[in-house]
Amino acid sequence: MRKLLISAAVSLATLGLIFRLVFKGASQQAGIWPLLRDASLPLLLVYVVCQIGQTFFRAERYRCLLRGAGESAVPSAWQTFLATVTRNAMVDMLPARAGELGYLALMNRGYRVGADTCLSSMAVSFLLDLVALAAVLAVAVTAPWTWRQASWPLLAGGAVALTMLCLAGAVALFAILPSCATAVVTWCARRRLPRRLQAVLAFGQRVALAIARVRDRRVLLTALLLSLGVRFCKYGGLYAAFVAVTRLHLPLLAAAQARHLLPALLAAEGAASLPLPALLGFGVYEGGGTAVWKAMGFDPAAAFLAMLALHVLSQTLDYTLGAAAGIVIAIRWPAPRQARRAPRLWLLASGAALLTAAAVFAAWEWRAFGKLGALTPPGKGDAVTADDAERVRLRAFAARHRGLVVWSSNRFGNHDILALELPSLALKRLTSHPHTETFPRLSPDGSKLLFARSQRPWVSQRDQRAWDTWMLNLRSGQEHLVASNANAATWTWDGRGAVYQRHGRQVVLQELDTGKVQLLFESGRAPVPAGVDLQTPDYDARTGRLAVTLRGAARITAVYGPADGARQIGGGDSCQMAWLPDGALCSVGHGGRLRNAIYRHVLDPPRNDIWLDLPEPYSHEYFPRLSHDGRLLVLGASAGAHEHDTADYEIFAWEPGTAPEDAVRLTFHTGNDCWPDVWLEDAP
Repeated sequence: MRKLLISAAVSLATLGLIFRLVFKGASQQAGIWPLLRDASLPLLLVYVVCQIGQTFFRAERYRCLLRGAGESAVPSAWQTFLATVTRNAMVDMLPARAGELGYLALMNRGYRVGADTCLSSMAVSFLLDLVALAAVLAVAVTAPWTWRQASWPLLAGGAVALTMLCLAGAVALFAILPSCATAVVTWCARRRLPRRLQAVLAFGQRVALAIARVRDRRVLLTALLLSLGVRFCKYGGLYAAFVAVTRLHLPLLAAAQARHLLPALLAAEGAASLPLPALLGFGVYEGGGTAVWKAMGFDPAAAFLAMLALHVLSQTLDYTLGAAAGIVIAIRWPAPRQARRAPRLWLLASGAALLTAAAVFAAWEWRAFGKLGALTPPGKGDAVTADDAERVRLRAFAARHRGLVVWSSNRFGNHDILALELPSLALKRLTSHPHTETFPRLSPDGSKLLFARSQRPWVSQRDQRAWDTWMLNLRSGQEHLVASNANAATWTWDGRGAVYQRHGRQVVLQELDTGKVQLLFESGRAPVPAGVDLQTPDYDARTGRLAVTLRGAARITAVYGPADGARQIGGGDSCQMAWLPDGALCSVGHGGRLRNAIYRHVLDPPRNDIWLDLPEPYSHEYFPRLSHDGRLLVLGASAGAHEHDTADYEIFAWEPGTAPEDAVRLTFHTGNDCWPDVWLEDAP
């Protein structure tokens, strides 16, 4: 039971490490997700079948070599297959393929195979893998379709280098090693050496003699044919997996064919086998393959993403198979020859604690996937009909105000910026770009609009970085780019500047007339803590204070400024802070009917109160925005769904001081409506 718990814990912990290594790099998330999401399931099934085939050939080769080495306790085909599946998962866990020693541990400790014959089978298998690979390269070099291709010099050079290496390895392994081992042991027997050293030398001699027996019993040809089967299945499966992840989003790489993919795979495997400090080979595998793709004239950025996606899928599938095999081995682990004592309670408790910790770690890292947001844009939804009472309330509300309400909506297929004129209730589509547009903010005079446009057709709003800030002149309809890698822009009180989040971790003030940029706040620069994203910043240029939501190393809402220093306003459940005309703040926090409510925060003396909690069903409030004169609050509210850019939020307007039941619904559509803003003409 203890071994089973440890095996399961190691499996879960390693899967968690894969998730962390791959998906913590924000610059790669956006590119790799579509490749993984849209990978062809039939082609991935081909990969799994090929992996099972190459594991079968590899396991039979081990058994063949063990018999040739004179091993009397050769495991069954099923036992060797399980050990080989587990070995496949462990081989890349440590640099320089040190994880391959897991095969030795499983066969020796689990199935009572001699350590000398295990090592001999590993050494000969490694040489035969090189010989089989040299044969594959030789066929590729001599094939007519590779002549005069960009990859031909790489294939030819690899074939020559491998052939020379194989010849040297064969001479060293089958001729020099047995003779030298016998000579060294004979020489040492005449001298008085420490017992441990004598034991090591004797073991080395047994390994060398086992290799000599493999040579003399003429099993090498059979083992070589099995090695060719390993290579055929391995590269066939990798080719299928590569096409599976590139066929939709990287068609040039998908069409590159096997003659280009083979040298890239060889370079990737070679780099991952180097003694470099890279867990699971991530980084060096992609670097080796990308270098070869670049040498063949392919886009290195696209090649890196393709190799990373291939690595993620192959490692995840291989490790899942290996983990399952390891658990089966642990369950059916042979009993030792002597009677076994019942395991101590503390050992079982330790194993259970390790399993629990590994499960929590893997679940936490998997949870990060959800934090990346939706992988695809939501459906555009359908219009719904307002009832008579809602239409009467809406017309009465519009008659009391003159101005403009804007928001982001996907009702036309992707997120565009819409505008509702008051009092006419005329609905206009302000943007129609194929990329996602969100976070509109009206200038103080109502003539211009700042908004965020995604750098790709679809970017989840949880990705804070892949956005640019644009300005739209509402009178002329002209757009122009304000800043790249900028998000969540707001206006300064005089309309002359824009304050936005840059690269996720900076808050920048930009003069719109001159383009002059000033860095106001930055993650890791006092008073802002390190390791946080600065989300939805709202800067009051008159006081120099920043209201911001921190996410990352800290999860709070806070105010930073000359007088305040660092002042926490809310905890991890608070977000979307914004200044109010009277110097107070509003935010979204938990505590409402459907969890969320709009809060009002007074700084001196400190006071936090629920400002608005709408009646059900639309009582999950988000996106509050108050007009410049404080007369009207606009917000989004759902019936409980949470995700900013996919849930069915409706836009509401509320006149502060009235009852929550008096809030007026402005939109009637099942699509996503989010991030409203409002501008009102001055009251007469």
